[in-house]
Amino acid sequence: MILVAGTSILFGEMLKVGFLLGSPYAFWQISNLTGIDYEILNKVAFKMGYQLEMYVLPFTSLDPVILNKLDLDIIAGGIHMTQERQKTYNFSIPYAQSGLAIVLRKGLSWNGDVEKLEFVVKQGATGQKIVEQWISEGKKVKYSAFVSNEEIITDLILKRYDAALFDYLNALYISRNYGLSVYKDLIYKDDLGYIILNKQIEQEINEAIRDLKNEIPTIISKYVGKVN
Repeated sequence: MILVAGTSILFGEMLKVGFLLGSPYAFWQISNLTGIDYEILNKVAFKMGYQLEMYVLPFTSLDPVILNKLDLDIIAGGIHMTQERQKTYNFSIPYAQSGLAIVLRKGLSWNGDVEKLEFVVKQGATGQKIVEQWISEGKKVKYSAFVSNEEIITDLILKRYDAALFDYLNALYISRNYGLSVYKDLIYKDDLGYIILNKQIEQEINEAIRDLKNEIPTIISKYVGKVN
């Protein structure tokens, strides 16, 4: 866990947020942290009368045993509120909807048959589980797994692979910045939420998110464009 920023002021409370890095939710822009979740939680902290204290966490931190050892209030980073996760984690109210999308290389026309594509997925991520599920169902799907999204995007741009599986808002961000396309149908839809570790301020956090319901779509569109 790496402390990014956040300086306490006299008599000031700190909202300690652990960010799982990944565009467009929380990512580095030169030497500054930015992104959808970063902007929303800055506003949440302000509404609560808190200062934001930011920490960067590896995705492997999304484990109950690890999280319970961290002195943090919130975990953020485009986290899907799946049924499985809701059994494990204490979530905030949803602040947006996303899902899992198929990103296609530039110029590719596709009829929806996954056996016609060669996929590249992030190792250990939901996309890999989906592809392996297709294979277990008897579909002849070709795929490779890489460690980083950057590798995946590069291979799509260079047309080494046909498609990849990304979080929907991330897919829109990628298509906007790299000229790739997002298939019209999502594999599934899911709400996004924050994991709340400090239950003492859960109600305050949820109230602040409700107060921001009209501002959040504007923040999201800043990074990914209009969301259908």
